[in-house]
Order: sequence, then C-alpha cells, then structure tokens
Amino acid sequence: MPLIKRRFYVPCKEDECLKLYELLKDRMPSINYISMQLTGRGLLLEAHGYESDIKDLWIEVKRLVGPLKEITRKAALRKYPISLVAKMIRKTFPPKLLMEILRRMNYTAEHLSDEDSIVTNAPLEEILRLAERIADLNPEATRLAANTSTRYYIIAGCILSEMSLEGVVGLSADLNILKRSEDGRHVLVVDWRTALDIFLKNIKK
Repeated sequence: MPLIKRRFYVPCKEDECLKLYELLKDRMPSINYISMQLTGRGLLLEAHGYESDIKDLWIEVKRLVGPLKEITRKAALRKYPISLVAKMIRKTFPPKLLMEILRRMNYTAEHLSDEDSIVTNAPLEEILRLAERIADLNPEATRLAANTSTRYYIIAGCILSEMSLEGVVGLSADLNILKRSEDGRHVLVVDWRTALDIFLKNIKK
C-alpha cells in the first residue's frame, strides 16, 4: 500500500486547539509522520503514512471536535446587553451585523431580541472593538450602498478581509455580486450572507 501525504485544517480557538492537540497525542494511529501547528484561526495537521491510517486519523479528529466545541461553547457563553455595549463605545451599531461577523470569526453569537442582548463566547474586548469598527464604517458604507443589506455586506466584507470599503466594492463588482443602482450607489444581486460566502471564498484563494 503506497504512502500518502495529507494536510487537514481544523478551525478552532486557542483553548479548543490545545485540548484537541492533547487528546490526539494519545489516540494517534500508526502514522509515519505527523505534525500539528497552531495558527491564528485553528489547528493545521500534516500527516504522512498509509491511506487507511490517515483516514482513521481524520475520523478521530472529526469525532473529537464536535463534543469539544460544545463543551467549550457552553462553558464560555456570556450575555451582554446591547445598551451596555453602545454605552461603552458611545456609538450605535446594528446587532444583526455584529452577530454575523462574530460567527464568521468562529465565535458563537446570538441576539436575544426580546432582551436586546448578545449571547456569545467572544471576549468583551473583541465585541467592543468590532461594534466600534462597525459604527465607524457605517457612514461611508451608507454613502456607497443603496440599501441596508448591501451596507451590512460591505461593512462585514471590510472587517473580515481587512480590505477597504472601496476594495470590497470593487472585488464584489468583479465577482458579479454587486451592481450599480439608478442613483449611482451599489446594490447586491444576491442575499448578503450568500454574497459574503462568495466574497470570502474568493479572497482565500
């Protein structure tokens, strides 16, 4: 049976990655070579061995990740009133947009509309940073976007990619997910979350 090399990427936060690393060390199948590297967004595994052994490794990784994430998520969830966040940054922001950005940064995030609160495992410092960034980008995004969903998309794309608002607009036009409206501003041709999927997939190529 020939030897093969495979790379696996497991999105996880630092504490989850460390726990996964410790668990995997004791459950490794007989693989010729394996390395595990912590990155900013997850755990990168590189394995060299027989195909059946590498397949067993990936099955074990997937088996461990789900329960581990659930344990970490439940242990770290906190509730923050929207009014408190707005008061701390002295600015207003759309909670729906903040939730979407947090989720795409691999945090758990929910908006309790009846309580007007955020439930998340993101650190308060990160919540404040993102909420303030959203608020600061909002005036310029309003000038560029023809409607609310397009404005949300442009701001989220800017924050998640670290591109400028104009850069997000330009690339989105090239991807045919954004077009000019009659008043010269920009409008999405698909749902804003779908547009984010397309945009983020392309910038990661």
